[in-house]
Amino acid sequence: MLCLVDVNNFFASCERVFQPNLEGKPIVVLSNNDGCIIARSQEAKDIGIKMGSPYFEVKELLFKHKVHVFSSNYVLYSDMSSRVMAILKDFGIRQEVISVDESFLDLTGLADLTNHGQKIKTTIKQYSGLPVCVGIAKTKVLAKFANHLAKKYKALNGVCNLEDFVESRINKALQITPINDLWGIGRKLSKQLPLAGIKTAYDLKIANAKQISRLFSVNLEKMVYELNGIPCLELEDYHEPTRCILSSHSFGKPVTDINDLLSSVTFHLENATQKLRKQGLYARELTVFINTNRFNDDYYYNSTTIMLPQALDSFRALAKYLEPAIRKLYQPERSYKKSGISLTSLITNDMKDIDLFESVNIQDDPLLTTIEQIRKKYGKSSINLASRNLADNWHMRREKMSQHYTTNLDELIEVK
Repeated sequence: MLCLVDVNNFFASCERVFQPNLEGKPIVVLSNNDGCIIARSQEAKDIGIKMGSPYFEVKELLFKHKVHVFSSNYVLYSDMSSRVMAILKDFGIRQEVISVDESFLDLTGLADLTNHGQKIKTTIKQYSGLPVCVGIAKTKVLAKFANHLAKKYKALNGVCNLEDFVESRINKALQITPINDLWGIGRKLSKQLPLAGIKTAYDLKIANAKQISRLFSVNLEKMVYELNGIPCLELEDYHEPTRCILSSHSFGKPVTDINDLLSSVTFHLENATQKLRKQGLYARELTVFINTNRFNDDYYYNSTTIMLPQALDSFRALAKYLEPAIRKLYQPERSYKKSGISLTSLITNDMKDIDLFESVNIQDDPLLTTIEQIRKKYGKSSINLASRNLADNWHMRREKMSQHYTTNLDELIEVK
């Protein structure tokens, strides 16, 4: 048996944890540079606010309904996600994290699964403040569907165990579920399947699996089996090593100064190498890129890739390659919209011997551990490369961002 645990309206719920006065009030969260709506509370959905709506187009609607607007606070959301996933780990024999707010758990051998689901829900709320729903079933697709029902029907109290229902009731629920609401059905399939007479989840369940495979794909055939309670999608608790680490974002306003570009890619390098070290990886290639606004007629994009003489995981060692790269790419007459870096040809320490004839020289930085300890104690911005502070016009526009309640000592909530 599997269960799918999903945090309700994750980004909006994270904001509510630290501002409980927002409970029951509509909330939306904006994308980078406060561009468009990427998350909504249920109250905001009920108003009719659409996902992806440009912020400037719906400002009046948001003001009219007194919707609380937040800039995206990814540091907060990432930390809250880590806390939830760490709690969930103890509730199953195996775990597969499938997104920032969703995780499958293997419940094999556990008794009274509905009560177990309620315990998961209560514990997550108590320890993190976040509301979750739990779907329990024999397969991944059915567990995801059960979670959908747990969110939709309040009588289930946030937990739906399909084993508690007779098949006729499950089939009825599938019959009133549009095919595009089923997990794994993307935009393209949601248009193609109705043309083949498959308009609901139940239609797919009773379809001929082999015919579905011939007409569409093996993956859709597996979904037919999964809807019939036959497991085909295994829990993936092993993940292939990362092949590329990318860090980039658009600027809050156009940038023309080379120092802004150098400062921004230094920030991205520190961000990427932090991810690199967390995974125990070393990079053998560094790519730096910049571009102007892609909607302009004179759109300009350029990049350069540096083959590193040693495999590195240190932002200090990699930083010396940034200025020559930016000077190579920079054209002074242009206004730039975005910059970024990527680390590729990633290896672990035990992969340094590539073959019988070639070995990789891995260079460790003895100061990194000390730097990380300082940052952990005094904050991420307590010690940086000088090039990161050359200019600050490149930062994203985040006029409505909440505090870093869980990751910055200066922004902790005070209890008086």
